Amino acid sequence: MLKRASIVEECAMTEPVETTIVLGTAGHIDHGKTTLVKALSGVDCDRLREEKRRGITIELGFAPLTLPSGRIVSVVDVPGHERFIRQMVAGAAGIDAVILVIAADEGVMPQSREHLEILSLLGIKEGLIVITKADLVDEEMLELAKSDVEDLVKGTFLEGKPMVCVSATKGTNLDRLLEVIDETVDRIKPRDTDGPFFMPIDRSFPIAGFGTVVTGTVYKGKTRVGDTLDVLPLGKNSKVRSIQVHGKAVKEALAGQRSALNLPDIKATELERGDVACSSGLFKTTHCLDVKLTLLASTPEPLKHWQQVHLHIGTSETMARVALLKDTKLLPNDEAFGQLVLKEPIVAHMGQRFVIRAHTPLRTIGGGEILFPYDKKPRGRKARAELLAFLDKLAQAKDPAERFAVILERIGLLPFNEAIILSQLTPEQLKLTLNKAEGLGIIFIESGEQPLLMSLPYYEGLTRSLQDILNRFHEKNSHLAGMKASDLIAALEISLTKRQSQELLRLFVNRGLIETDGEIVRLPGASPVLDEDMLKDKDKLLSYCENKGFQFPSLEEAIKELNWDKNRMNRTLDVAKQQGEIRIIGGEFLLSKRIEEKALNILHTLPEITIASMRNTTNVSRKYILSLLEDFDARGITRRIGDKRVLLKKTQ
Repeated sequence: MLKRASIVEECAMTEPVETTIVLGTAGHIDHGKTTLVKALSGVDCDRLREEKRRGITIELGFAPLTLPSGRIVSVVDVPGHERFIRQMVAGAAGIDAVILVIAADEGVMPQSREHLEILSLLGIKEGLIVITKADLVDEEMLELAKSDVEDLVKGTFLEGKPMVCVSATKGTNLDRLLEVIDETVDRIKPRDTDGPFFMPIDRSFPIAGFGTVVTGTVYKGKTRVGDTLDVLPLGKNSKVRSIQVHGKAVKEALAGQRSALNLPDIKATELERGDVACSSGLFKTTHCLDVKLTLLASTPEPLKHWQQVHLHIGTSETMARVALLKDTKLLPNDEAFGQLVLKEPIVAHMGQRFVIRAHTPLRTIGGGEILFPYDKKPRGRKARAELLAFLDKLAQAKDPAERFAVILERIGLLPFNEAIILSQLTPEQLKLTLNKAEGLGIIFIESGEQPLLMSLPYYEGLTRSLQDILNRFHEKNSHLAGMKASDLIAALEISLTKRQSQELLRLFVNRGLIETDGEIVRLPGASPVLDEDMLKDKDKLLSYCENKGFQFPSLEEAIKELNWDKNRMNRTLDVAKQQGEIRIIGGEFLLSKRIEEKALNILHTLPEITIASMRNTTNVSRKYILSLLEDFDARGITRRIGDKRVLLKKTQ
């Protein structure tokens, strides 16, 4: 028998080392979970007055536990009462292994079973079994309890795992239990601390002089003092002023650690359990989750399409509707792809596990895994079939590169900043992922701060559209050298920045799909066909504009004075504009190249460029000069400074 004092002394012989491992208790009410944690760690997890008065755990409790190896792990103590299943799920969702606690004098009870089912649904793979209160029963009763437990865990992740019988009050076998916990920790693979930070908040409180402190288990990534974190769905952010792990100040919080973060820019009264502290700009809220659902074998009836359920995910609980994509119901002990349509927004990460409970009567019926957190309800049979195919591919993806390739294939085209959110990877991780994505059909288009990512099927469809659009353009406008680049991008119905458009067109040029000449795009080998009448019309229009001088004719005026119809004018104007011989300024006036050159020559001779000086030199009204100078400003030929202008570049 080893008392608490000697346990501490033994552990103190080795220099303590913080780990990123979180253990959690589970089991029926009054089976001794909290007493066991106190006996092992010295920490009483029942901190609330109501918990002390009633002798039961209501809220989550937390304690550091030093093992014989010197490693320090976090322990989450969860309530055992059926009324506090929400708190139990919130605590168990962040653990790496479970200590399933069953009292020798009562054996397996309802919450023993429900907790084990919840742990299985949450994807817990490691753990051990502790039979408490061994001092209260004889040997025969203890053997019956052990047999009862073996039947309970048969076919679950706890089958074959160590079982230790203890008395927490007398200290019986606690030394052996600590050894078994140490051995269990050896089997746990530490969580990946790379990537975006994600910590569901389970407590928040103010500290005078410091501001708000939030606590939780870090699910993913890491954060450092000085980082800025988003708190979602609240929609606010804060710098991390300080971090504590097990009451000690540290510089960073890592995945798998119970951490306390000082977020001074957010009020404690604004926060709720279920909010998530996460890397800034890498997550967003959602109302619709794509999931893989599992219905428990113990559930007495099928889960129906659009049935209302309680969704427990992370530390949050909300109402949701289950949308089945193939059948109208899901049978017990079966699984299917589906969606959860949420009443309130949440934030979640891919691969996160969840639990669903029936609305009435309130009981755990199933759970599953989030495959993609940002979706919307499909409309129609075809859309549902496409979503099912997408989820099937996503479920089979072996790594982040394959998963992102599946997501991109469905969406087609993504700016890099949107790809970061949908992939839930940091910019550095996404770039590394793309480097490893050879053969996955991802096309990367470099375009400054906002590169583009395109799936191969989308690119192939885009090239077909490109060729169709340009073929139709050339057939209809054989007199033109090509199509304006901006018009082509608009016809492709994609929203891009100017730089992105340029880089996309450069890709098409490099792959021999198009030719460009300045702002003009054409199919390879295409050239304008100008008949004699068209050339005469162009010369007539230019001559007309030059005769007008600086009294630039309006489009309507030119049509009237040349006695042309609009179609003839537009065709002639298109040719002259593409050849750089004419442009429209001020939204209405025609400016020929020769008159523009004369205007530039005048500007070079003026000691001071103003509307008045230009008007006096050309002897035309202010409206013409204003339109001319504003056009020069827009093109970077001149710059306006107050009432004056300066030349920025010389004429050739």
